[in-house]
Amino acid sequence: MLRPDLHWNLALLLPLLVGLVVPVHAFNAFSIPRSHHVSSSSNICMTKLRATSGAEGLATDENDANTDTVNDRRTFLECGAIILGATAASLPSQSALATSASDPVCVIGCNGRTGTEVVSYLLSRGMPVRATSRGGEYNAKNSIQGASSMNLLKEMVCDVTVPSSVTSAVASTRAVVFAASASKAGGPPSAVDNAGLVAVAKACIDAKVPHLVIVSSGAVTKPSSPVYQFLNLFGRIMEEKIRGEDAVRKLYADYNKSNDTSLTYTVIRPGGLTLDPPRGVGALELNQGDTKSGRIARADVAALCVESISYPDLTGGTTFECYDADTGAPLATVGLSNIAKKKTDSEVFVSGKERRGNTYKDLFTGLEKDSGYS
Repeated sequence: MLRPDLHWNLALLLPLLVGLVVPVHAFNAFSIPRSHHVSSSSNICMTKLRATSGAEGLATDENDANTDTVNDRRTFLECGAIILGATAASLPSQSALATSASDPVCVIGCNGRTGTEVVSYLLSRGMPVRATSRGGEYNAKNSIQGASSMNLLKEMVCDVTVPSSVTSAVASTRAVVFAASASKAGGPPSAVDNAGLVAVAKACIDAKVPHLVIVSSGAVTKPSSPVYQFLNLFGRIMEEKIRGEDAVRKLYADYNKSNDTSLTYTVIRPGGLTLDPPRGVGALELNQGDTKSGRIARADVAALCVESISYPDLTGGTTFECYDADTGAPLATVGLSNIAKKKTDSEVFVSGKERRGNTYKDLFTGLEKDSGYS
């Protein structure tokens, strides 16, 4: 089965082959895409408190209490604050769900073009990576520079059509990035982009993985758009992608309603994917509502995936489109402008949901949560 991200040039020939079934501007390059220790300060305070209160610890009789000095009271309060602070610091944070910076980020579909970029970006940030694929190898391993980066990488088998391999892949991770999509070897859209994604989401929830990031596709909710109509010719991939998205949103909504500890997800819908060098956060625009798209480098999509993990309060429970700001266009015409690699006037069409920023935190600020997310 052909993959739209690898065979988008067929867009120029398809009108001749199928009698102009799909308008020419449909042919866009969219991707189918630990133990806790009490500090030495606390130990010193315990010694002071014992000296202040007697051999029986903090318990004192009424006469002793009446003869406490100001210094004794100050010692008690200061040391109490230190001990309480150390105790609080030793407890796992609810938002972190007992994960730490040493826990890896699992990349599912690490050998796809976007997945490869995600692994590369994680390593550049000094973050441990669990790179998973059907064969259990990361094909770009030879491009990794430095022993320190190599030590951060662990390869593992994960086939999203085999639930047991998914369970092992996501266990004990701080986040999971789903960058897999249908392919001839990997399976049809129904098995990968829908059922495979749902299997990953269920495994993440069971393993209490704090954050699942999903690489989906722009125009996925607009069946009347030329982009959707063209891409859906390939195994009904757009239908399967939106079914997978919707199922994930429901799984997380149901879980968070009935559990004290909340888990989260982020759905990223890139526009036409390129192999251009990354342009960086300042060149990007996010949108919501699936009415506008454009072109974007896979490396910039990878950066959005990884950076969204750092801001779960801003990105958790959200779905957004992403593209270079100077390529943004309405879905009706974006396919043609992408093929021609045109720059566009951002003022021609404004959805009102555009997000820009010079930092990722600024870029993510103001994203609206998905309906039903809590």
